[in-house]
Amino acid sequence: MPLVPTASILADARAAGTGAAAFNVIHLETAEALVAAADQTGRPLILQISENCVRYHGSLLPITRATLALAEAAGTEVSVHLVHITDPERMR
Repeated sequence: MPLVPTASILADARAAGTGAAAFNVIHLETAEALVAAADQTGRPLILQISENCVRYHGSLLPITRATLALAEAAGTEVSVHLVHITDPERMR
């Protein structure tokens, strides 16, 4: 299933009168487990990459690329969202 914009998942949830599942990625295994659960339930998922996650991995690029690859291979709609970044240097 293609990677979808976060706004699309939120708009669909709002139209259906439901919530949207958004979880912070800590490491790749977290993202894998969350995508597996979304696939199993058939529900869309928002994977959030936080400043703490970026700090833990040393930079934005490695964890973001891996998370995007998982999202693109998912069997249900998944978006990847950069969340709670206060240090612009973490966005590099």
